[in-house]
Amino acid sequence: LGGVIPPRPSQKVAASSIVENRETRPKVASSNITSEPLKYKDDGNIERRKICFDDSVSVVPIPMRTEYSDRVRSRLWSNRYEIHENASRNAIEFAAEGWDWRSVTEDEGMFVCTASGELIHPVHCQQ
Repeated sequence: LGGVIPPRPSQKVAASSIVENRETRPKVASSNITSEPLKYKDDGNIERRKICFDDSVSVVPIPMRTEYSDRVRSRLWSNRYEIHENASRNAIEFAAEGWDWRSVTEDEGMFVCTASGELIHPVHCQQ
């Protein structure tokens, strides 16, 4: 397959093990619920993260879609032909994955085009 780099080995976890882990996870008492997001460290400990917002902000007006040039507009939005092409490609790829969102091919499982750097779904490289 010229011009395409094969995918790296995936580190995917089987969907069945994810379901099992959810079912065996201990329930959290309502008194332990916090509004702060939790971050799990590699060693399994929980680290609390906090966010804060800056009081000074910049207000930038966003142009209406009609105010963009045709060149810019064509790069920001897809026309009906591009949308149809993308939807058809997505249907082919999703069908190859058994119509199951849990088994979709992640970026690591894609081929990489050496010319453009675009990710290519493996179904398009099969013969």
